[in-house]
Amino acid sequence: MRSDILRRIISTSISIILAIIFVIFIQNFLLRSAIVHTNEMAPTLNKNDYIMINKLKVTFNLLNEGDIIMYRHHDQIHFSRIIGKAGESVEIRHGKLYKDDRQVNKYYAKNRDINDFALRDLENTDGDIIPPDSFLVLNDNSNTLTDSRKYGLIKKSDVIGNVYLRYYPFRSFNYEFNK
Repeated sequence: MRSDILRRIISTSISIILAIIFVIFIQNFLLRSAIVHTNEMAPTLNKNDYIMINKLKVTFNLLNEGDIIMYRHHDQIHFSRIIGKAGESVEIRHGKLYKDDRQVNKYYAKNRDINDFALRDLENTDGDIIPPDSFLVLNDNSNTLTDSRKYGLIKKSDVIGNVYLRYYPFRSFNYEFNK
C-alpha cells in the first residue's frame, strides 16, 4: 500500500516536471502569449487584446512584408507592421507607399496619413536601401510615432516574433492580419 502511494507521487512529480519543461521550451523557442498595451496598431490590434506570437518566423528568416511583429526598443515592447525588408527601398510620397519605386496597393499601404519620407530621412540610416537584418516598420495607427519614423530601422535581433493569433476578446478572434 505504501509503495503504491510512493509510486503515484513519483509518477505525478515526473509528469509535472515534464509538463513544466515542455511549457518552458514552447515559451522560449516557439510561441509566446502577450497583451497589447497601446493602440499603436489600432484598428488591427487594440489595447488589451490578447495575442500569440510566433517566434519561429524570426528564427528561420520567414518574416514578410505585412507581418505584424513584436519587437523590443530600449526595453519597451512595441507592435508594428513590416513595410520593408533588407535590400528594398521604401518611401512615402503624398500619402502613398512606394517600394523600389512601385506603389504598394495593399490595404495597409493605402491612405497613409503620414508626412512624406524616404529611408535616408530616418534615424540610424545612411542610404536608400534597407541593410541586411533590418526592417522598416510602420504602425497601422498613423498618428502614433512608435515605429521606424521615430526609431529608424528595426534590427532582426530586436524582433521577438510575429503576431499570428488574437484570441481575446473572443468577438475579435483573428488569425489573418496580412490581408
